[in-house]
Amino acid sequence: MVEGDQTVVGGGMSIPEAAPKGRRFASALVDLLIIPIVLGVVAGLLLLAVPEMVRNIILIVVNIGWLIFRDKVFSPGRKMVGLKLISTSSENITIGQAFIRNILLIVPFVLVVGYIVEIVFLLTKGNRVADQWAGTRVVVA
Repeated sequence: MVEGDQTVVGGGMSIPEAAPKGRRFASALVDLLIIPIVLGVVAGLLLLAVPEMVRNIILIVVNIGWLIFRDKVFSPGRKMVGLKLISTSSENITIGQAFIRNILLIVPFVLVVGYIVEIVFLLTKGNRVADQWAGTRVVVA
């Protein structure tokens, strides 16, 4: 039986509805493309006088900070399309889960491959591969 955005199973326990692929993709465009580009440009401009090696390290830290912030605190993309991130064991995710969930997007050498793998999994399976690693799900808010 479906009530609103939750499926009620035996015993009255409700399971949030899994997020539709299209809404997850729209959310990802905002959270993983638009906002990181804006953050990178702004931080890059603010750090023009800083040596290149230091600037690159700061930009990587800003990117990691953004990815963890959007999963642990607030995601504008998910908010815009009516989704939320939950842990499979409880409602709120931990910082560790946020880190694990974004590991493919954090490591600079695998960043491009990580994005491709995550997009392929999202479009084919409806979940990111790192959601399984972190024990998280994106559901309808």
